[in-house]
Amino acid sequence: MSETTHRISTCPDGRTVEAAPDQTLLDALLAAGVPITHACGGKARCSTCRVRVEEGAATLCPRTEAEEAMAARLTFDERTRLACQTRVRGDAAVRRLVIDDCDRELATRALAGERKAAVGHEEAVAILFSDVAGFTPLSEALPPYDVIHLLNRWFLLAGEAVAGCGGRVDNYMGDGLLAVFRGDGAASAAVRAALALQRVAAGMSEYSAPLYGRAFSVRVGVHFGTVVIGDLGAAHNRRETVIGDAVNVASRIEAANKRAGTHVLVSDAVLERLEGRATTGRTADLELKGKSGTFRLHEITALT
Repeated sequence: MSETTHRISTCPDGRTVEAAPDQTLLDALLAAGVPITHACGGKARCSTCRVRVEEGAATLCPRTEAEEAMAARLTFDERTRLACQTRVRGDAAVRRLVIDDCDRELATRALAGERKAAVGHEEAVAILFSDVAGFTPLSEALPPYDVIHLLNRWFLLAGEAVAGCGGRVDNYMGDGLLAVFRGDGAASAAVRAALALQRVAAGMSEYSAPLYGRAFSVRVGVHFGTVVIGDLGAAHNRRETVIGDAVNVASRIEAANKRAGTHVLVSDAVLERLEGRATTGRTADLELKGKSGTFRLHEITALT
């Protein structure tokens, strides 16, 4: 390649193309025959030419005013760029994010929608996952109406406890509850919520024991890691949610309580962020289902 040009690697195309200095990514890719979508003709009025910068972000020009406006509207992270507005000033590697007609439709709907974060962005958060201990025998012993009533009571009180600690319930899965804590102090807020859920569960047990002759208890796992936050679902039923390995790890930590004989377990990543303010109990080095290696998990009994 000529010394006056830069090298742009593209995924999923598996190609490396030439780009003249200050040429836009869009023009360079189109000139090389890469099928990059550009519904508005490269005027920053849509987001269909967006790419993910895998390498060489510092070699690309800063966002233009038009790109800044689109990035703010769709809450792009710093590595998501509009190819039509991004000028090349060095070698880089990018991944096209709009590949086919389905992707194009999703991008168009995201731009037309009222909610932010439809595209999604990465963020480091604390994830709390809770489950009702012994739910299967409980559900088998009670009439379906009573099971639903008991779960709804639990979810109402648990949701209030999560919100009171600054979190948001992201999803319900059977008897499971997934909550997200964001911002400074997310890990400590999630642990406070985990301990609050234990107190709520104790109250639930006082409620359920005389009515159904059964105690009520929950297990909670907390992990800290990076997830993708964005809107998920069909247009008529779209909602914000979190997806990523950190969610899976939190779920596995919650399940590990059964083997460890504990009620609240957290990962090393959470314990480090508590900065010595936690009262810990047992420590367990366990394998987590679907994960390689062992994870050191810590029982938390109090937080100052």
